Amino acid sequence: MAFYKTYKNSFGKPSFSMPLSGLGAPTSPLVAKQLEEMSKSLNQGIKNVEIGTISADKFEFIPLQHFEEIRRIAKLTDSKVSVHAPLLDLAGFPTGEGGGRWREEQRKTSEEQVFSILERTQKMSNGENVPVVFHAGNTFSQEYEKGLQRMSEEEKIIDGKKKIVEKLVPSDIRAIAAVNSETGEMTRLDYEEKFYVGKKGLGKDGAVVWDPFTRLDNLNETQWDEEKIRLLSFEKEIEDLREKLNLKLKQNEAIEKSGLVNNEDYRRTYQLNEVDMQRMQSHIHEIHNKLRSSYNDVYNKFMQHSTDEQKKEFEEKHQHLMKNFDENKNKLEDIGKQLHTIKEAEKRVKSEQEKALLKKKEEEMWRQFLDRQVLQSKIVVTDMADMPTPQIWKPVGEFAIEKTAETVSGALAKMYSRLKKEGKEKETPFIALENFFVNTPMSRAEDLKKAVEMSKKKLQEKLTKDYKISSNEAEKASEALIAATWDVGHINNLRKAGWEGEELKKQILEETKQIADLVRHVHITDNFGFHDSHLPPGMGNVPIREIMEQLEKKWAQLEKEGKLKQQPRSIVEAGGFVAEIGANPTVGILEFFGSPLYKMGPSPYWGGKEVPMPHRAGMTYTPYTEAFIEFPQQHFNMYGSSFTTLPKSLGGQVGGEASRFSGTPNQ
Repeated sequence: MAFYKTYKNSFGKPSFSMPLSGLGAPTSPLVAKQLEEMSKSLNQGIKNVEIGTISADKFEFIPLQHFEEIRRIAKLTDSKVSVHAPLLDLAGFPTGEGGGRWREEQRKTSEEQVFSILERTQKMSNGENVPVVFHAGNTFSQEYEKGLQRMSEEEKIIDGKKKIVEKLVPSDIRAIAAVNSETGEMTRLDYEEKFYVGKKGLGKDGAVVWDPFTRLDNLNETQWDEEKIRLLSFEKEIEDLREKLNLKLKQNEAIEKSGLVNNEDYRRTYQLNEVDMQRMQSHIHEIHNKLRSSYNDVYNKFMQHSTDEQKKEFEEKHQHLMKNFDENKNKLEDIGKQLHTIKEAEKRVKSEQEKALLKKKEEEMWRQFLDRQVLQSKIVVTDMADMPTPQIWKPVGEFAIEKTAETVSGALAKMYSRLKKEGKEKETPFIALENFFVNTPMSRAEDLKKAVEMSKKKLQEKLTKDYKISSNEAEKASEALIAATWDVGHINNLRKAGWEGEELKKQILEETKQIADLVRHVHITDNFGFHDSHLPPGMGNVPIREIMEQLEKKWAQLEKEGKLKQQPRSIVEAGGFVAEIGANPTVGILEFFGSPLYKMGPSPYWGGKEVPMPHRAGMTYTPYTEAFIEFPQQHFNMYGSSFTTLPKSLGGQVGGEASRFSGTPNQ
């Protein structure tokens, strides 16, 4: 914690200070030569270095020995290392051209990749928990637009009765992606206002508002209706076959009663009816089994994807139906056993009379069996008709939080338990989930906070249940190993949704305040709100000073309360400036933060007066402005230093091939 609001300058604006030792920088994310990249960063005086590549494939080219060498160098130079993991989708959503469905298999693969990255990260530990940054989401989940509306419901008393009334509430969601949690299929749902003949809506000029969440509800209801129709079609098919079977049965009974069974023509009809009835009985039995299987499938979907409130409501309303279902099921099983006994008896008897009696009994039992099956189908369909609509289609953002928490907790639990066996659990890397682009899951504070807290909860459960670690230790581990990375440039892209100026600034600071207690890693970068341009701070419109001040305030509070499990780090990501402008951003970064050139003691600042150091007892900087001397070129030709990195005020560089004193006059 090193960022401080200290005093007001002559223009009446607050002045800030942050020492270089409190800042860090990433290596080039485009190459596997991370060892070389780290050395370049250290040569610039950077003490916090974040290594990593954007591409998951490129990350795999970094040799294991390089991670161990980075650890050694970090120890020798008293520097700190963090890792920026490559772009993965922790929830298991497709990336690139891999298809358009979510797959649990892909999520499990991501979990294995996360574990592998943690393994290599631990190789760089000098006894500390090395931070690993993962983008929390990497697929489209929503599109924002300021000033929209959303349908909502509220309960009102009208004419003495409770009624549900629809109303519009403010919303900033333009579109969402939805995922079918059964099949992994994905679709986009957009905001729209439509006009209907004879129907007046709550929107402008009477338009009916179809916000993305109303569309989602409609999508779930449509699919649930299709499930019901499928069950009804089975019941109807059973009813139709049963009706045809009864006609055949009555026809044969009439032939028997009239004594025409010995007539050749009637006997043939009788025999064909017998064959048809057996076929129909088998068909009804098959359809009933399909109905039962389909109902079980539907019931399973309901139990997996409905809320606790829906389950309770369904159980209370249909308890008697389920009792009847179980009773009827038991009677069907009894009749089935009796039919089996009759079939076995028919094989043993030789008397035609006994065979005829057994056949009559078998026919009667079949009629009872079919009647019971029809009753069972009616119970099933009746039960299904009132079953509340479960949320099989879910917002990708909500679904991603659950699956990301599963991946993070699974990988960390495995890593912690393995290191615990080696007595190195204190070296378990901690994961800091980062808010990514604003159209991806967990890009805003509320959802990122949910993901971190859910991951902690799941990690604690896995450690206690799967790895038999005490609940007290599991709780401490979960608090220490999962946090958030706040990327100030990514959140600034909310400008694309319509926020501007002070309103945008206020929104960003509100988001920061909401997530501050979980932030242990910061990515500092600037832009203009439309592209993640990675400019040095002060070159765009991101309110970096105010963000950092808010975070520092929260960190100081947590440290005082003993709740700061990881010492936060700030990494300045200015790669876009380097790539496009071709200049080193370090001087601009120092100037923006008013950084002293040395870590402790009297040291040259960019300007100002004494700077108190809150939260650090006994430490005070007394800054002054250094008068840099501009020596003429002849000075460097004559007396220049061979230290290429020194400023001119401390020697500079000799120009040309001549020696230091070559051509120097004696007087």
